[in-house]
Amino acid sequence: MFPSFFQMPFTYVITISIFIVSIIGFYHKPLYHALLFHPYEVFRGKRIHTLLTSAFVHKGWKHLLINLYIFYIMAKDVETLILNESYSPVQIKIIWLFIFLFSAVLGNLITGWLQKDNINYTSVGASGITFSFTIFAMLYFPLDHSNKPYKFLPLYYGYDYTFAILVICIAMFLIYRKKSKSNHKIHLTGALIGLALAILFRPVLVTEIIYHLKSRW
Repeated sequence: MFPSFFQMPFTYVITISIFIVSIIGFYHKPLYHALLFHPYEVFRGKRIHTLLTSAFVHKGWKHLLINLYIFYIMAKDVETLILNESYSPVQIKIIWLFIFLFSAVLGNLITGWLQKDNINYTSVGASGITFSFTIFAMLYFPLDHSNKPYKFLPLYYGYDYTFAILVICIAMFLIYRKKSKSNHKIHLTGALIGLALAILFRPVLVTEIIYHLKSRW
């Protein structure tokens, strides 16, 4: 069973929009090139809109479907579940939108700055946003292992899972930084942004993480 549109309008609208725009971009290259992120131009004051629009186009089906599946699961929980005890419905929508926009723009700014003088470098995809929502959702209620409605897979949130993902992100950054033309740095950047936002909206998280680590050692 899926939540209603009124329960999570942002997650539905963004997921469907990325899916549709990406498919159009597969077959209509002018649209694809109009939306992709080109740091060389952006850091010279052009195509600023691509800091956000690049999240709506993808390189291929695998890239698109993996991103959308994980994004849907995590963004859904952020919009409908994990913030309910601390924020009003309106505040939750504002926080959700802030996470989406902040992750997209800041993630591209950080990774784009490293390539600002490379005229051949471009980037597309919602990977940074997906990693931000994933780490945010996992850390916000890190010890929550209760069954949640509307789940496709038995994904549980916990510190161990979060730090495992962070380690993988760092490994990907180190492995691919010189060998791949893909923007793998965005995975690490997105994860760190999600971590920072989780702490911003729930500062007690720092104390909980320290306590958890001490108990493991």
